[in-house]
Amino acid sequence: MSDSTLENSDPPPNAADSEKAKAPVGAWLSLVAVALGIMVVQIDGTVVAAANPMIATDLEATPGQIQWVTTGYLLVLSGLLIPAGTIADKIGRKKAFLIGVGGFSLASLLCGMAGNIEMLIAARVVQAVFASLLGPAGLAVLKASFPPAKLPAALGIFGAVTAIAMAGGPMLGGVLVEYASWPWVFYINLPFGIIGVLVGLTVIKESAQRGSDPLDIPGAVTLTAAMVSAVWGITGAQDDGWASGKTLGFVALGVVLLGVFVLIEAKSRKPMIELSLFKDRSVSVGLLLMIVTMLAFFAIVFYLMFYLQGVQGKSAVMASVALLPLTAVFTVASPLAGWATGKLGVKGTLVLGAALLFAALMLFRPMEVDTSGWELAPPLVLSGFGAGFMMVAAIQAIVGNAPVEKAGVASGMQQSMQQLGGTLGIAVFGSLLASSVSSKFPDELREESAGQAASAVDVVAENHGVHESVALGFPPSAQDAIAEDLTAGGMRADQANEFVDSVTRVAHQTFVDGMHMVFTVSAGLAVVAGLLALLVRNSKPQVEEADAPEVSLHV
Repeated sequence: MSDSTLENSDPPPNAADSEKAKAPVGAWLSLVAVALGIMVVQIDGTVVAAANPMIATDLEATPGQIQWVTTGYLLVLSGLLIPAGTIADKIGRKKAFLIGVGGFSLASLLCGMAGNIEMLIAARVVQAVFASLLGPAGLAVLKASFPPAKLPAALGIFGAVTAIAMAGGPMLGGVLVEYASWPWVFYINLPFGIIGVLVGLTVIKESAQRGSDPLDIPGAVTLTAAMVSAVWGITGAQDDGWASGKTLGFVALGVVLLGVFVLIEAKSRKPMIELSLFKDRSVSVGLLLMIVTMLAFFAIVFYLMFYLQGVQGKSAVMASVALLPLTAVFTVASPLAGWATGKLGVKGTLVLGAALLFAALMLFRPMEVDTSGWELAPPLVLSGFGAGFMMVAAIQAIVGNAPVEKAGVASGMQQSMQQLGGTLGIAVFGSLLASSVSSKFPDELREESAGQAASAVDVVAENHGVHESVALGFPPSAQDAIAEDLTAGGMRADQANEFVDSVTRVAHQTFVDGMHMVFTVSAGLAVVAGLLALLVRNSKPQVEEADAPEVSLHV
């Protein structure tokens, strides 16, 4: 029921009905608390991208380790999102939300205090555990606080806040990294978390569903273990090779555990994931498209930061400014995608999104070491629209085709696949990029440095640590480290600088060549996504707007 209908209709038969149509002040205050809590997660998700190059340098992280700062977080989050909703129902939505906000804020403090990359990854995993409670519990609080007629307006405001936090995160991260230090991208969560907890304690009313379904602990553990094993194997391919027994063994173990998970869910009385949902072709394709979309999207966002800060030597602030065409457009893509689905249908919007994403990735392919921000802007804009259109339409394909009684489970699966797609994007493309560096860098360096000190050339060309630096964009700190090592070994400063210049030219071109391969593979995935979209039905949603399950564009 819309606001205009309420205003123009006859007076309600009694005051009780009238009160149901109005949202109490406490409901709006609850919205403030929930928005503040979710903002903590949104800001964290985007500021870390701006800080990753500095973290890698400061903590001397390998490409695989810096990837796990993000993939470890996303893996745990994707594995726990669905059971977290059941936990919130059982212990109370207010309690679960406050635990999520408070725990996430404290884990952020641990992240900032990390003295090595292993401690940071562990703290990020703890962050993910508490973050998994925030989304389901926070949106459940809103559903319990607002009358059905006012819930869409509340969710709209909630979505706007998260979009603003997502768009402003990279810029905030750039400022914090440049003018403070990388730990502050985590410390910034503390004030938001403290305010969110204090407001939530005061205004949120407790609600719970004591008779809710039991937790599917075996399913949750097995699914998480399957994802961790597969991603661990893919990430390890950077060091061990794609055909190594270790890589193939972990990937195979992940596949086996996934099979075990399916058996557990098939026999469970109250499974975490309803396997019957996969019988609907549109739901299955929608979930697959969610993974593919985020896989391609993270290939752009994650590695462009290393290109901008490493290859081009931009500051964290300027690198974030360069990505604004993508982050800003992504925030407006959601409402435009809603309009597009009304005009073109779900299938048409998915195909349009895939076409835009394909065009963007093809425009990225000619990127060179000195490509300007103006040249990057068009493909960044197209990427924002393409990924946004595909995500919203995929959500509609999943939730709109799921039975009404399973719409909530379908929404949870959508969010989980979204996080999994980002995880796979970072792991798969990171391994491809590292493999490209290892195969090209040694020979190209020897060719570029012909006539210079052969012993120094051989040492640098085969040095695994140098390869790792090249896979991270070979930032200025890596260049300085090689120069210091050469002069300490007795080479004259002018010779050392000349050689480092040669290494830098080859390293940057090798990284860019690897990016070309990443964009080519991503473009192929966009084509596959467009073909898969043709299998989706253009059915209407099966739920009323006020009772619709939440959808999210969290990145």
